[in-house]
Amino acid sequence: MNLKKKYLSSAFLLLASSVLVKLIGAVYKIPLTSYIGAVGRGYFAYAYNLVMPVHIVTMGVLPVALSKLVSTYSSKNEMSRVASLRRSSLVLFSIIGFVCSLLLLLLTKVYCTYIVGAQKAIYTCVVLIPTVLFSCIACSYRGYYEGLLNMKPTAISQTLEALFKMIFGLLLARFTTSHFILEFENSSTVFGELVDNLDEALSLIYPISACAAMLGVTLGSLFSLLFLRIYSAFDTRLRAVPTNTRSAGKELLIFSLPIMISTGVQSVFQFLDNASIQRSLDKINLSLLRNQLSDALALCNVSDSDLPTYAFGLLSSSLDFKNLIPGITMALGVCAVPVISSAFEQKNMQRLKLLSDSIVKYTALLSSLGALLLCVCSGDILNMLYAASSPDIAVGGKRIVVAFALTAPIYSIAGTAVFFVQSVGFAKKSILPYAVCGAIRVVLNIILIQNDKILIFAPVISGAVGYSILAAWNLLIFSKNTKVSLSFVKSIIFPVVLYILCYICYFSYFKDLLVFENEIISFVIKSVICVIFYMILCFLCGLLNFSDIFRYFNHKKIPETLENTEDIV
Repeated sequence: MNLKKKYLSSAFLLLASSVLVKLIGAVYKIPLTSYIGAVGRGYFAYAYNLVMPVHIVTMGVLPVALSKLVSTYSSKNEMSRVASLRRSSLVLFSIIGFVCSLLLLLLTKVYCTYIVGAQKAIYTCVVLIPTVLFSCIACSYRGYYEGLLNMKPTAISQTLEALFKMIFGLLLARFTTSHFILEFENSSTVFGELVDNLDEALSLIYPISACAAMLGVTLGSLFSLLFLRIYSAFDTRLRAVPTNTRSAGKELLIFSLPIMISTGVQSVFQFLDNASIQRSLDKINLSLLRNQLSDALALCNVSDSDLPTYAFGLLSSSLDFKNLIPGITMALGVCAVPVISSAFEQKNMQRLKLLSDSIVKYTALLSSLGALLLCVCSGDILNMLYAASSPDIAVGGKRIVVAFALTAPIYSIAGTAVFFVQSVGFAKKSILPYAVCGAIRVVLNIILIQNDKILIFAPVISGAVGYSILAAWNLLIFSKNTKVSLSFVKSIIFPVVLYILCYICYFSYFKDLLVFENEIISFVIKSVICVIFYMILCFLCGLLNFSDIFRYFNHKKIPETLENTEDIV
């Protein structure tokens, strides 16, 4: 099998496993929320927000750096160096994982007490922290095999991790919740402590059930690592090859460090963004928050002490849907990296402009269409997923999902802009925009959450403002350093204007006409109408044309610039 075929087959395998993992995650969250409620989801989110910055740095840097070095030396047939990297990475990544886990453990009480104001979240955080160590060790196996273009270990291990997380998480959450609710019903106690009502009982139960569910996540991470260890034990190809682990470890550390710093800036401000939301919610007037969420709270039992956690859990559930759109369009940015880099290195500015305009345009089109569908169908989607198990999330989350959907194209365009800058070798120039974007989000969260008319919708506004600046800044960096003038009007403004026009037309003229009792039928009909209407407007405005679509079926030779441009799309 030649290199190209091996790359394509490996990429397809990893893509398929990633889709499967996302499907398992979606299935997992629905029954989980019914067991632990939005309050439990809040405790989940608290723990993830503590650990995720470290995960982003370790999982996003360590395997990539190792994979790059292994690939380089493997292509030169320097297998002694490859073996050295394999062994040194296991030691180095284990040390990094242990140190990071220890630091997080020491910070847990401070984080839960003084940052999020939820001491009950300590249990969930402590249970999740070992995943940092397990994931770092797993990176040494994944990065090595990925460098050899063997994606099977990564694909299988991440699928196993998702499956075990779902199985153990749901079983433990269900058992814990059922056990303590039964105790309350029989003796009006929880953990042997006398409680007066169901609200007080659930306030004691949710932290423990969330902790039990999180144990499933940690077990999933552990089983994933065990699979990689067993898989590696049967791989004896480099076992007898002489090694120099100290030199290889030093090279790996030096190569990883600059990437860690740039990724760390993003992680720190993502953490501060979430922490500012959590802390601000804990400090606001609870009566105002209860009034804003009255429609959701009418369908569940939430004590005043758990209200900020409930609000953050509701917000976290809504973010699951918003993140789908930039998550999908990110594929365009990832695919853009090699071709943008190639055109820039060849100093083919005409091709570079065609490529960049095309990628930005289709990012804007896809994200705008996805945002439109999410705006129009948010009620149907939430009802299909949560109406039976957690009706309060279906009701309370609708407005938040719509608000986030309105701003979703901004996040997609910002992501593509960052990929552009990285593609032409100016990744360090993205550090300052990330820092400014993060600082703006933190400040706006603190200010806007105090506004009694905004409250929980503050992250929508702060995120839109921050990522708009991030997108514009990175596109300017790209244009300035490549001397390429992007067609902002046609590539960004037109698709977004058409999206806003479709949104206004639907809610002005069609909203009351398209009402169906069955959510699935409603979702399908609304989606078809929105897609057709949006596509027609795109054709009328020249954003799409039939020659683009049918070019794939034309066997005539296509000019190089156009052929490569359309291949990206």
